[in-house]
Amino acid sequence: MSHDYYNEVWLVTRSDLEKLLELDRDLQKHKPIKHRENALYQALTLYIRYRDLVRRLIICYNQMIQTQKRELIKRILDCAIGRMLQCKGEVVKLDCSHFQWTDDLLCQLKLTPDDINIPMLIVDKTHALERRKLIEELKRYEPEKPILIRERSLSQVAAVSLMDIEDTPSKMQLRRRRLRAADTSAIIIVETPEQRKAREAREARERAEKAMYDAVLLIQSHERARVGRRIGQEALVMYKYKKKVQIDETNASTKVDKETYNKAIVIIQRAWRRYAARKDFKRRINHLEELLDMTIPSWKPQDISKRDEKNFQNRLEIMPIYASETEQITQDESIRLLKMVGPGLIEDITDEIHEWFIVWYNTLGYFDVYPPAELGGSILIVTGQTMEPEEYLMQQMQKKIDAKSKKQQEKAKEPKPKTEHVVEGWFMPETSLFTCLETANNEFIENWSYRDESSNPLQKPYLDLITDKLCYELQFEMRLIVDELMRLELEKLNEALLKDYASGKVVIPIERPTAPRQRKKGRKKRRSKKDHLADISIDELFKELVQKDIIRNYSERSLKDWFGDIGYQNYEAHSEFRDHYHRLGDIKQIIMEYCVLPLSSKEIHTIAPLIRSICICGLPGYGKTFLVDAICSEVGALLFDMTPSVLIDKYIGKKNERRLMDIIGKLSRFYAPSVIFIDGGEKPWLKKVPLNERYIQPKRFVKHHEKFIKSIKPGDQILFLTISSEPYKAKGGFMKAHNIFIMIPLTDYNTLYMYYKYLLMKYHGVDRNIDVSCLAKMSIGIPLEFIRKSIENVLTLKRRIILNREPLSQTEIMGEVWKYEPFSEKIINTYTNFGNKIPLAKKRRKMIATEKKEQEKIAALKAMQRR
Repeated sequence: MSHDYYNEVWLVTRSDLEKLLELDRDLQKHKPIKHRENALYQALTLYIRYRDLVRRLIICYNQMIQTQKRELIKRILDCAIGRMLQCKGEVVKLDCSHFQWTDDLLCQLKLTPDDINIPMLIVDKTHALERRKLIEELKRYEPEKPILIRERSLSQVAAVSLMDIEDTPSKMQLRRRRLRAADTSAIIIVETPEQRKAREAREARERAEKAMYDAVLLIQSHERARVGRRIGQEALVMYKYKKKVQIDETNASTKVDKETYNKAIVIIQRAWRRYAARKDFKRRINHLEELLDMTIPSWKPQDISKRDEKNFQNRLEIMPIYASETEQITQDESIRLLKMVGPGLIEDITDEIHEWFIVWYNTLGYFDVYPPAELGGSILIVTGQTMEPEEYLMQQMQKKIDAKSKKQQEKAKEPKPKTEHVVEGWFMPETSLFTCLETANNEFIENWSYRDESSNPLQKPYLDLITDKLCYELQFEMRLIVDELMRLELEKLNEALLKDYASGKVVIPIERPTAPRQRKKGRKKRRSKKDHLADISIDELFKELVQKDIIRNYSERSLKDWFGDIGYQNYEAHSEFRDHYHRLGDIKQIIMEYCVLPLSSKEIHTIAPLIRSICICGLPGYGKTFLVDAICSEVGALLFDMTPSVLIDKYIGKKNERRLMDIIGKLSRFYAPSVIFIDGGEKPWLKKVPLNERYIQPKRFVKHHEKFIKSIKPGDQILFLTISSEPYKAKGGFMKAHNIFIMIPLTDYNTLYMYYKYLLMKYHGVDRNIDVSCLAKMSIGIPLEFIRKSIENVLTLKRRIILNREPLSQTEIMGEVWKYEPFSEKIINTYTNFGNKIPLAKKRRKMIATEKKEQEKIAALKAMQRR
């Protein structure tokens, strides 16, 4: 697609952003909403609209090429994601659930579920790819042996040595004497690693060629035999037919009249033509359904999708070129401004500060304190945030008056206890993210709204924007230099003024201003911990953990490949306070919001609500490891595997355990984003360790894990991620250590129906209208991975060959699927009960109980009024 299309998408998105900011501002100024349902409606509306906005902003950011506009979109996108996650937090507080079904709001806003499905954000994964290659190299690293001794037969040695020995007679005689003296059965020679590799490659090539030659001979012999058998059978049939003709056995014993013969021909032709017409009609109907997407074809042309993917990759390749061009122009312009504008800026800033000195000296006879650099320096003077001499005089006079009246007021009045005003109800909190969104929107209005971009079809950078930005930055740089010089000049002026005070030439009318002092905090600052790893380089620490298998690679997965359908009937159940459960399709959005988006960039992790630890719970075979790999793959994270089975006989002792956690903390922040992963997350918090697992010592790092989770701060881009198949076996500390629990549900009918269709329609010979409803109904609760393997076992190569003659039946698939051994009801009930014991689930049950009571009271009052 062209640049104009994405510019139009961006302009429409920005106009919607203005409307959304206005709605957000109105909610912040609105009175607190006391009714929970009304508050939830407002919060959900804001959340859904932010999700739609984020989706379109991601599309613009992934496809926009103009570097300056792309930077502005990135700022808006980061703030919009942070604000969306804040709205999500408010919705979770009101609804006490991580999953929401908003069918009514989607209808009102004229949106579909696909309109609020957030796509993947393009993240630079070059560093991640380099780390993967480095880990693979370190895994394969083995010190090469300099010399390899190997035995060879005498004939092989002679064949090799004759090529290398010179033709001089003396050397030939010496060689013959050595061969006579040596053992004729075997000889030991020295072979270098390069020669060994070359020899092994040559032998492997020879073996491959011989195997290929043997395979070709075998195929040829079998094919010739098959052709010979077929020719023989045809010859035998012809021989038998000719023999019958000679004996006159082919003639029928009874002759058929011509009329009967013609009627038979007509009947056969009519039957054949009907069959051919039905077949042709069915073929045309199938083709029409394929064109209308009413059926799933076994194969679709990939030309359009490949062309779109190629265009997308081309835009991704062009983006760094545009960015480097913009950077080069910025550097050249910066050098030019530093030479042309820098000296003049220094003189202007110096004159402003000198004028400030003169005003104070002429009014009071001395100078004010220079603002410290931490507060902004001379920026406070220019912006009028420092006191003027008249204000300072008034302040001194007011202090004297207050000092006299303070003693009287302390005697007359006693301190009253402070009471906090508690506001009942819900209101949308105002945060810095909202201010950041408004600032970015205003910047677009100032710099881009009135700009005619038709004259820039190639999306080149705009020099005026670069110049304005550099002038703004240059002013701050020059001001820092001038501030240092002016502070030195003020010190000399004060020294000269003190000499005049000492000689009595000048009399001080009132006290001179003093530098502002920082408030002393009640608690003393804690001493920073000594870094015991300061002497060891990052590369050495990285190599150490790779060799210990703590840092490892993971399979490249995509969250798009997660298969599942959302719960369509949950909206009615949710509104009627009936029991309902989320589906496999709802898991994808939660993983995106809580795991992928916060880790995708440092800016988002800094401004978004902080989530330190997440536990993904699910029965075995339901895709927990797939989700972990997908999270790491989407953001290019570094994976630290802290599974107890990996740490057996490693870092024994408290000192070594602390050292390991220090290494992980240092590397995870250096190579951010990072994921600290534990497979079997309940094991460190087990109530009772089984006898067969005591050698693993799973509880060794419990305290270290809890401290590490607390040490994660905004901007670190670290996630403590665990997966658990038996979370109900853990103690209460397991609940406290994790911020969020994501429960993977059992497979449902909708997901299974779609999955069966997805798998079976790949095979050309399978009927396009095969009924998989019964298969989906009978397979509820069976993992998708087991179903995939079952279908592969059924549709073998032999079975696919005869699909045209023997159509596939549902009983064949069910016979293979029913080999699955389901979990007992006790395990499933225990797993479900654990989900109900999560703190958020407990709050939801209490909330539902109170609302049911209120509804019953209202219904009773209405019944009394009717009577």
